[in-house]
Amino acid sequence: MSSSQFNERLENLESLLVEVGLHAKRRKDASADWQQTTYKTAYLPVDYSCAMMNYQIAYWSGNGLACKDISLVLMHDNRPCGLWPLSATLEADGQWRIGSNGGAVLSPLFVAGLARKSVKSVTTGCLTFLEALCAQVGRLGIDTSEPFAGGEGLSEWHDRLMQGGAKVELRHDLFIDLSGSLADIKNGFRKSYKALVTSGSKLWKVQVITAADPQQWDEFRLLHRAVSGRVTRSEESWRLQHEAITSGDAFFVCLRDDAGRMVGGGLFHVTEHEGLYAVGAYDRSLFDKPLGHVVQYHAIEEMKSRGLRWYKLGARVYSGDTPSPSDKEITISNFKQGFASHLFPRYGVRNEPRQK
Repeated sequence: MSSSQFNERLENLESLLVEVGLHAKRRKDASADWQQTTYKTAYLPVDYSCAMMNYQIAYWSGNGLACKDISLVLMHDNRPCGLWPLSATLEADGQWRIGSNGGAVLSPLFVAGLARKSVKSVTTGCLTFLEALCAQVGRLGIDTSEPFAGGEGLSEWHDRLMQGGAKVELRHDLFIDLSGSLADIKNGFRKSYKALVTSGSKLWKVQVITAADPQQWDEFRLLHRAVSGRVTRSEESWRLQHEAITSGDAFFVCLRDDAGRMVGGGLFHVTEHEGLYAVGAYDRSLFDKPLGHVVQYHAIEEMKSRGLRWYKLGARVYSGDTPSPSDKEITISNFKQGFASHLFPRYGVRNEPRQK
C-alpha cells in the first residue's frame, strides 16, 4: 500500500473499526472523552497522557518520519471504557509501522471496575483490529509492550497474546515508591548520593518551574543543544513540552550558579499517579559537581507535593540485553538505580499473525 493510500485509510479508520466490530472513537475526534476517561483509571501511566502523546508524535515527525496519531477511546455499552494509544509511522524504508507514541504498541488501559467479561470482549476486539490494520501495511508481526500500571499483575491483553503463541522478552524499569516520607525516600538512595544532594542544594540555586516561562525554557533548550553538540529534535517538540508545563502535565527543575547562569535542568512529565523523567541537560564542564542528583531530589519533592504514587526513572539496562546497550546507556542506568526503590519487569511481546 502506498503512503497516499494508507494516509487515506487512516483518515477513514472508522470503516475498519466497523468491519472488525470494535466500538471506539478516534482521540482526535473525542479529546474530551479521552481526558475524562483518564480520571476513571485506577492508575494512569504518563504514556497514556495527552501531553506525552502529543510530544511523542511531534518528536518522531520532527525526525523526518511521518507519524500519525490514531489513538482510540474504547467504548462499551455506549460509554468510554478504556484508552488505547496508537500511532502509524512511515519509516525510512517506506514501510508503515503500527505502534504507540512512535514505539511499540501499548496495551489498552481500562477504567477501574470494568467487568472482567467486558475487558475480555473489548480486548478481543482490539487484537482483531490490530491484526487487520497490520495486514493492510504488510507487517507480518507486531511489537507490543505493557507498562507498569500500579502493580495489579499482567493484563488480559498479555495473556491473550501469549495464548496466541507470542514470544516475550524481558526488560526492566526503575521506579521510586513515593508513598513514604521524604526522609524515608532519601534514606533509600545510594549512600554517596545523600551527601551529594545536601552539598549540591547549597551549591546551586534551585528553581522548580510549574508555569509558563518561555525565556527559561528556551535557555534550557539552548543548553541541551550545547551539551548534545547538535539540534536533536524539532522546535515543535520543545514547544509542546513547554505547553505541558503550562497545562500542569509537566514541571521543570533547573539549577543556576552564583552568576545566574543555568548549569543544568530536567523536565518531568506527570499524571495524577505517576511522574516520568523525560529529558535532562547538564553543563559538561561541571560533571565533577552534583548536578543531576540535586535535580532528581527536588523533582521528587515536587512529585510528593502533588500526591503522586510512583516516579518512573526509566529503563534499567544490562550488558546481557539484546541488543547490547552502549556504555553510555549503562552509565545512565547505573546513575538512576542509585535513586530507585523498585525494579519492575516490562515485557516486550512479539506477536505474529494467528493462523486462520
